[in-house]
Amino acid sequence: MEKSIEKIWNDAFIDEQSLIAPKVIDIYNQKSKSIINKIKRTYEFDNKGLLPIAGITVIGGILLSETIIGAYGAFLILCLYVFNTRLLNRFNTIDVKSDNLTYLKSYRNIITSVTNATKKLFLFAIPLAVLSIFILAYTIKETSFLSKFISEETTLVQMTGIGFLVAVAVGVIGMIVFKISTKLLYGTLISKLDDIINELETLKE
Repeated sequence: MEKSIEKIWNDAFIDEQSLIAPKVIDIYNQKSKSIINKIKRTYEFDNKGLLPIAGITVIGGILLSETIIGAYGAFLILCLYVFNTRLLNRFNTIDVKSDNLTYLKSYRNIITSVTNATKKLFLFAIPLAVLSIFILAYTIKETSFLSKFISEETTLVQMTGIGFLVAVAVGVIGMIVFKISTKLLYGTLISKLDDIINELETLKE
């Protein structure tokens, strides 16, 4: 009699767990979808924000009589937009048929790779782009806002040196802005994503 009662209790416990588990999994699935959608929208909004900046750069170049440099700056910004778009396309390579935990881990790994690629962009590509603008300004020598700071005695080496210093300054400022903006825009969302991953890993144990 005791064994049969114990068996009934055990069976009831197993049945209760089987009912609770799907509900818990469903809750985590909903939380995951919400976080992923917010991160995705933020990335897309952040990247599309470069398009109006490119337009403003062209207009600013025309107003400052820096038409060529303005157009070149807009071109560089559009290149940045294309670069970011390709980075974001990495998220489309994740297997959506995988379980929730595997999907979230893959998503988190791609976030890390995108962040690392963006850091390299701010450290190397953007400073090089700034340097190239100074070299272009020296080469075309058009009557413009920037040309007022270039005398006839200014050599290409001197211009490159000035451009290099400005590029380094832009790189440092860019990294600071990148870290602050990443923390403000994505810090809370990524932290929540990490929490969900940790909780799901705990449930699997």
